[in-house]
Amino acid sequence: MAYHFPGWAGAVLVLITSMGPGVTAENPGPADEAQLLAETNARIRRTRTAPLEIEVTDADGKPAANRVVQVEHVRHLFCFGAGFDARIMERPDETEVDRRHREQFLRLFNCATVHLYWGGYERQEGQPEGARRAEYARWLKTKGLVPRGHPVFWNQDNTLPRWLRERNPAPAEMRELMDERLREMSGSVLPELRDVDVFNELVHWERFTNNPLSRLMVEQGKVAVVTHYLRETRRLNPGVQLVMNDYDNTPAFDRLLRQLLEAGAPIDIIGQQSHMHGGPWSVKQTWECLERHARLQRPVLFTELSVLSGPVRRNLDYQGRQEGWETDPENERRQAEYLEQFYRLLYSHPNCLGVVIWNYTDRGAWLGAPVGLLRKDGSPKPSFERLDRLINREWRTRGKFTTEASGRVTVPGAYEGHYRINTGSVEAAGDHRVGQPLRLRLRLENGAVR
Repeated sequence: MAYHFPGWAGAVLVLITSMGPGVTAENPGPADEAQLLAETNARIRRTRTAPLEIEVTDADGKPAANRVVQVEHVRHLFCFGAGFDARIMERPDETEVDRRHREQFLRLFNCATVHLYWGGYERQEGQPEGARRAEYARWLKTKGLVPRGHPVFWNQDNTLPRWLRERNPAPAEMRELMDERLREMSGSVLPELRDVDVFNELVHWERFTNNPLSRLMVEQGKVAVVTHYLRETRRLNPGVQLVMNDYDNTPAFDRLLRQLLEAGAPIDIIGQQSHMHGGPWSVKQTWECLERHARLQRPVLFTELSVLSGPVRRNLDYQGRQEGWETDPENERRQAEYLEQFYRLLYSHPNCLGVVIWNYTDRGAWLGAPVGLLRKDGSPKPSFERLDRLINREWRTRGKFTTEASGRVTVPGAYEGHYRINTGSVEAAGDHRVGQPLRLRLRLENGAVR
């Protein structure tokens, strides 16, 4: 069957395929890696392209033949994103490295994640930084990017404010503090975002038990608490898409999501992390994760992608920072090859909304890991060049076309996206989707479009 999901740049079509013998919603069956890779480009054409039609008439409504029509794919609807770093915003004391990072960031990405961790957002009790985070989101929008947020609530110890951990409130008071945080964010930053990770990493929430948020869930139940705050977030922010985000890529995540959905939690998007510090995911692993999520009839956004361009390190301390972990030419080549394959695979799946690189640069990267598309000085790695070619050249449709005697132009296999169309001084624009192909009529009258 088909599930239509409104709200993310239009309708997203999720294909729910019939399941064969021995295949369940949690275990979609084995994937044939060679076949998946061989069919990737064909799937992309089916999933991301459709004919785009333009009709040009004269002032009397008669077909205008032999008119040159300029077609420009302005931006993708699929999210090609990255984590936001405020150092790239224009400022008087910015460095050449800052400017280089900004230029590359704005060239490649169309969405970005604004960090909302409670500990950094409200360092001093009663002094939240909602206005500053809203400023970040508005800056991104002025540059043509869509802002998203991460996260509203997370029970990891070191992401909670020190004052909160020191006070160690009882569950009733903890709920009051969570209510106040949500109210403040709903009046400042959340209205500026398209979507937000409301809860983060709850499959294995018991990793952190010695803090007031974890104790609240022990006392009142994880599903009950999460469902309540998802509903409250929806009530206060009806225009924002709500995401449940986790690093777990096994059926355990889908079991939790199903429990929440059955409890009435308004989950719009599944946020799937894909940090690969311990080595890259296989094609099979990636595809089966996508297929499991699709069976929940919710689209998936890959929210946190990390792929090394340096050596793998085992037994990492994920709460600390590694020293001397550097990028190198051979691993940069491997990173580029893998990222192209990974992006093609995600782009080819109809249930995937996008992919967000967690650290687009090695400068200040989480764990000190060499996972960026840029080196610390802002120079591009081969992976940046690969993705730039895919996003800005291969997966864009643009050019000049001439109308036939009927006054029509059909652009076959036009990639999904926002388009600007003009002929002479007449211009129109619109979103083109596989489920809703763009059909424009341009009328040549006083330089206006009817």
